[in-house]
Amino acid sequence: MCQTQIISRHIGRIGRRSFDRRMRIASPLFVERRGEMARLLNEVDILSDRLHEEFPTITENDYLMFGPELKIAIATLKALRQDSLTHKELKPYNDRLRQQIIDLEELDHDIKAFRVDAPKNKKLQETMSLLNNLDFSKLPK
Repeated sequence: MCQTQIISRHIGRIGRRSFDRRMRIASPLFVERRGEMARLLNEVDILSDRLHEEFPTITENDYLMFGPELKIAIATLKALRQDSLTHKELKPYNDRLRQQIIDLEELDHDIKAFRVDAPKNKKLQETMSLLNNLDFSKLPK
């Protein structure tokens, strides 16, 4: 079992912080936009790395715990990126945030497809079993 509670807390924290930063970036009085974005991007990197590390051990129950929070965090990050597009000084951060959002969406999809749905698909399991039984050492080089 993966570290579901840690991942869940991390996702929740990113969701809250990205919403908070979204509000600050939208404010014309806020002068530390770059610092806020840099800190958020680092936190998203940490989450992404943790999800990559834990991917092989994530179960359906784990995903049921943090999956909805991950979707909300992704939506909040998308909204933050949309809000910050109007600030030219945030362009490098927006490009990185865009890539991180894509990465999180891919991770979410892969977890759902390979860790939640694939174990339930009997036909896929049979195919994988057949592939695992193939002897590739006899193939010509």
